[in-house]
Amino acid sequence: MQQQMQPYSSQGFQPPSQPPPLLAQFQQKPQADMNSIRTEIKGQLASLSARLKLIEDRIEALRGHLEVLDGSLIEKHKAVVDEIKETEGSIQGLRGDFDALKDLTERLAKRLEELASREEVKILERYISMWQPMNFVTRNEVATVVKNILVDLGIKVKD
Repeated sequence: MQQQMQPYSSQGFQPPSQPPPLLAQFQQKPQADMNSIRTEIKGQLASLSARLKLIEDRIEALRGHLEVLDGSLIEKHKAVVDEIKETEGSIQGLRGDFDALKDLTERLAKRLEELASREEVKILERYISMWQPMNFVTRNEVATVVKNILVDLGIKVKD
């Protein structure tokens, strides 16, 4: 077992001559390549920063639009609530008017029930035409006629 560990303990660690493929990506590149990479990264960061600023501006504009919409919706809601209250008040007034008309109709119906029917009126017409009350005389008329007759006969009458 000691022979297997020996290369590490006595001679120190020696890396393999070829780095594994995954580590090959992170090997140091020449200085010129590094500058071009830095420039490319700076350009990409600037582009990302500009895009992020545009997105933030759009979000802010959308927030403004949402606030306007919220305000508008609140105003519309208040207007609708006021209109509903007004309508309910009108409905209550109409109900009161309807109840008054219903009461009046009921009273008229009761009074009409108390009135004479057509048949009763026709019976009364027959009796009146038979009796002919226009030909009747009043007591005062009879008294005046009797006095006139007595005066004509020469009899004294008290007034």
